[in-house]
Amino acid sequence: MTRFFFIALLAVSACAPVYVPNVRNSPMFTKGGEFQASIQFGNGIEAQSAFAITEHFGVMVNYAFIDRNSFNPDKPDNYLRHKFFEGGAGYFVNNEDSFFEVFAGFGKGKGSSYATYQFFGAQSDLATGRYDRFFLQPAFGLNKKVMNISFAPRFSLVDFYEFSNETSSYPIDEKATFLFEPAVIGRVNFANNHMFFTFQTGASLGMSTDVYFDRRTFQLSMGLGLRLGGARELVNRL
Repeated sequence: MTRFFFIALLAVSACAPVYVPNVRNSPMFTKGGEFQASIQFGNGIEAQSAFAITEHFGVMVNYAFIDRNSFNPDKPDNYLRHKFFEGGAGYFVNNEDSFFEVFAGFGKGKGSSYATYQFFGAQSDLATGRYDRFFLQPAFGLNKKVMNISFAPRFSLVDFYEFSNETSSYPIDEKATFLFEPAVIGRVNFANNHMFFTFQTGASLGMSTDVYFDRRTFQLSMGLGLRLGGARELVNRL
């Protein structure tokens, strides 16, 4: 099973789009005062954090980084550099064995890959795109003692405002693009509910036919996380 998972990670990482969705941060808070942090691997390295300020209000900060910068002229799709940073805030309700949450936020990203665009004279070139992204992410699921499951249908508005190659910059006046980016997230809790193994699978789907930039349409990730300060005893959860 683990071998199959890593083969799948290599398969979805085989192309080099200029936009790579980050993994979804669904905190699944149990109470106020809870802090979470995790490191995940899939498209690249991703760090997530979240803090429940009150019993129903929380904030999050996420960062993603990919660095595959060894260019091979015979395999230009292997080149990919990407970084993305975002923050968000939201509302959550936890009902012992189930939960609902909704987060919204804003982030900035930069991605580089070899691609073909009209402003490059329809020639494949090293394209670097800079973009802003707004997101709205509701989520709901089961919050058990051993395992948590979340379905998080994220809605993203991606707005590229500049592309550049190795010689010139090109301001972009295209309309911002809406993407539907759902994901299923699982967590297996251990260490008295203070640590967890997390994994998720997600997609990035255009909500219109005029998505003009290359993007990764399918993602897998896995990693480890830490939960402090708010984890309560879950003796009634099976």
